Amino acid sequence: MDRIQVVSVEGSSYECGYQHGEQAEKHIKHNIDFYLGWWQRNLDMDKKAVCQYAEKVLATTKGFDSGLVDEMRGVADAAGADIEAIAAMNGRYELAWASPAQLMGGCTSIGVTPRRSETGDTMLAQNWDYRIGVTDSCIVLKVKRDGAPTVMLHTEAGIIGHKGMNEKGLGLMINAMVSDRDRLSESVPFLLVCRKMLDSPRFSDAVKVLLNAERSLSYNVMLAGEGVVVDLEAHPDDVSFIYPVDGVLSHTNHFVGERALGIKDNFVLTESNSLHRYIIANEKLASTRHHSFESIKEILTNHFDHPLSICHHPNPENNKDHWEETVSSVFMVPEKRLFMCTAGPPCCNNYETFSF
Repeated sequence: MDRIQVVSVEGSSYECGYQHGEQAEKHIKHNIDFYLGWWQRNLDMDKKAVCQYAEKVLATTKGFDSGLVDEMRGVADAAGADIEAIAAMNGRYELAWASPAQLMGGCTSIGVTPRRSETGDTMLAQNWDYRIGVTDSCIVLKVKRDGAPTVMLHTEAGIIGHKGMNEKGLGLMINAMVSDRDRLSESVPFLLVCRKMLDSPRFSDAVKVLLNAERSLSYNVMLAGEGVVVDLEAHPDDVSFIYPVDGVLSHTNHFVGERALGIKDNFVLTESNSLHRYIIANEKLASTRHHSFESIKEILTNHFDHPLSICHHPNPENNKDHWEETVSSVFMVPEKRLFMCTAGPPCCNNYETFSF
C-alpha cells in the first residue's frame, strides 16, 4: 500500500486550512464524493439536506471555536469545494444519528503507564476501524497554527480533527459509542472537540474541553500525557472517568463507566464484537509485565473471531457500503513525541514513523 501522504501546514487558522486544501485536494474531493454518495444511499439525504445540516454544524462550531470554522473555510476554498461539504464531513460522526440503524465502526484503544512499560514511557495505541471507502484517502496532518501547539493527526483528508498528538506530548484516541439518550441535536462535532483538545497546551485544559463541549450524543476519548492515561466515556448527560488498573487501560465500543448506569447501550446490540475485543485487550495487557511496541502490536494484530477481530477486516455477510476494516493502527509515546501509524490493517501493513 502507498505511503500515507503528509500534509504540513502553518500560519493562521485560515492559512492552515488553505494549505491543507491545496496539498490534499485529490483526497478531499474523493472523500466528499464518498460521503455524499453514502449519505444519499443510506440516510436518504440529498446534497440540499446535507447543506442544511452543515449550516447547523458551522453555527455550533463558531460558538465553540471560530478558528475551526476559519480553518474549514480555508480547506474548502483551496480544494474548490463548498464549505458546507467540508463542514458536513467534519460533523459526519453526528450525522450518522440521522439514521441510527446505519451506525458502524469499531476501534480498540490501549493505554500503558510508565511502570508497565519496558522503557519507562507512557504508551497509547489504537486500531481505528471504519469504512473501507476512506482507507486510501487518509492523511497525516501536521498543523502549526499561530498561538497553539503543533498538532499531528491521522485523519481523513478534509477533516481537521481526529486522533493524534501535540508537541506537548498530549495524545488522544477515539471510540464510537451509542446510548438510548443520543439524538441528532445541537452538538459540537466530536471530531472538532478532539481537535480543540489537541490544541490545548495542558492535559487539564484538554479534559476541560471535553467536559464543557455541548453534547447530544455519546463518544469516548482515551487521553494520555507524560506518565498519565485516562479514559473519558461520554454520553449526553455525564462523563465517566475510567482509570488504569495496575498500569494498563483499554476501551472498545460499549459502556463500562460507572456514570453510564441506567442507560441502554444500543451500539453493542449490533457491534457485539466490542465485548471480545475488550476482554482480549485487557487479558493481554494484564499478562505481560512490561510492555513494548512489539507486545502492543501483538494485541493490535489479534484475529480472534475474524473478521470481527481487534485487527478488523470486512465482513462478507454485509453489503459493501457496510464493509469496514482497521483503516489505521496508531501507536504513540508522549515522552518521546513518537507518532506511528499504518495505512490499513496492522497484520499486513508496516507502521510508519512521523516526526514533529
